[in-house]
This record gives sequence, C-alpha cells and structure tokens, in this order.
Amino acid sequence: MKKIVLIAVFMLACPGLLLQTQAQTAEEYERTGLKHLNEAYFKALPQKSHQRANTEFALAEHAFKKAIEIKPTRIEPYLHLGRTYHLQKKYRQAAEIYREALDLAPHEKKIYLKLASAQEMAGDYEDAVKTLQDLRAQETDPRSLRILDDFIHKIKMRAGDTKQENQP
Repeated sequence: MKKIVLIAVFMLACPGLLLQTQAQTAEEYERTGLKHLNEAYFKALPQKSHQRANTEFALAEHAFKKAIEIKPTRIEPYLHLGRTYHLQKKYRQAAEIYREALDLAPHEKKIYLKLASAQEMAGDYEDAVKTLQDLRAQETDPRSLRILDDFIHKIKMRAGDTKQENQP
C-alpha cells in the first residue's frame, strides 16, 4: 500500500516526467516506423518481395499513427505517414495526411509541394493547382515563382489532356 501511495505522490509531484516519457515514446514509434518504411522500400521491394513489403509498410503506418496519437502536434510523423502512403500509391490517403500536416504548419513550403504531388498523382488536378497557387501567394523569390508557375502550367495541361481523353 505504501508503494502505491509513494508512486501516486511521485506522479503528482512530477507531471512533466510523464509528458517527457510520452514524447520519447512518440519519437521511438517514429524511429520504428522509419525502420519499417526503409525495410519495405529499400530492401523488400527491390527484392520483389511484395508480401514482405506490404507487411513492413503496414508496420510503418501503424508506428507513425501511434506517434501522431501520442504527440499530435509533431509534424514529422505526418510527413513520414504521407510518404508511406505515397510510396504505396495510396495518393488520396497521402493527400489527407499532408493536409493535416499543412494545418499544423501552414508556412512549411515542402508540405505544400508534397500535398500538390499527392493530389496530382490522385488525379485531383484542380486541388493540386489550388495548393500550388496557395504556396505561390506566400512566395517572394522570383525564381521560385517561375518554377511554381511552370508546375501549375504543366498540371493544367495534364488536366486538359485527361479531359480530352475522356470525351467521346
């Protein structure tokens, strides 16, 4: 009984210790997820071991989701989870996760680019263009603006090509 009371007093006196343990746990899940992601992409897929790759991708996905659950304001697990989906060609799921990351960090340019890429790969050309235009509105560098304009133009052209293919 004394041990239980002592533990309770310790936990009440040191609430930061519990948070620190959760943060470490989130980072551990993230590291585990990266290990599985790398195993799937760099080892299993090149060896054409698709079943093993699928297992590793699933383990990575679980680990990144757990890291997000523990520390939902940390951006990196979202980016890793989005990449996991992207590599599996689950582009709509990747876009959803990148959108969540963008909500957490609306000034991170790389998230806009990842989101637009996933949207384009999913065939959501209008959303991809809008995402790049949102990024363009924040950009001040003339070279970056030209590059974004080129990307936007290419996606619009691709969208037009797709519309023409679908016409009778």
